[in-house]
Amino acid sequence: MYKTQPGHQIPIQSYIPPDRPASPPPPFPDSLPPRTQPAGYGRSWKDRNCPGMRGFWEFSLNSYSLRTSDKAVLARRICMIVVLGCRTAISVLGVIKNAFGMRIVSLILGIILGILGFLFVGWCLAQIGEAKGVRVVFGKRVGRWHFDVFLIAIGVLHVGILIAAFFGMDGGELPATWLVLWLLIWAVAWVTTWEPEPQSAV
Repeated sequence: MYKTQPGHQIPIQSYIPPDRPASPPPPFPDSLPPRTQPAGYGRSWKDRNCPGMRGFWEFSLNSYSLRTSDKAVLARRICMIVVLGCRTAISVLGVIKNAFGMRIVSLILGIILGILGFLFVGWCLAQIGEAKGVRVVFGKRVGRWHFDVFLIAIGVLHVGILIAAFFGMDGGELPATWLVLWLLIWAVAWVTTWEPEPQSAV
């Protein structure tokens, strides 16, 4: 056993391990694992950005069938038919007026827009009529009852517009009201394409 004088320190040498041969690199795998695809890969732009619009302009004629024993569904579909019928009648009146006035360009545009409008509004009304569940719009819960009230309201408004058109209302009020109602119908139909809120288990 070694004895040291007071205040004398024995230097401590750090341990240096002997050199080891470097391990060979792992072999490159023959096959790589499948790459995870991002969400929405393989879907069209419309499916990724407008998931509720996949069936655009696709609806069943059963959405307008009056053969049902449910009174609420029957009233709902009657309002839908009234709206579609009034808009079609007003479009036909416009086409007839342009034909008698020999306004060829307006006549052609009226026919094209009338057909497109009929299909578009028919799809929108079918979406609203078949909507189920609850959506949250601006923090408020919107359900089936709200959609039914909307259908009744626009049905009454369209009947009023049709009566006014027969009595010669052809100023700026009719086109403006027509456009506002068209935008309202589209907006509500767009809301119905949202995913409904999950039902609470409470």
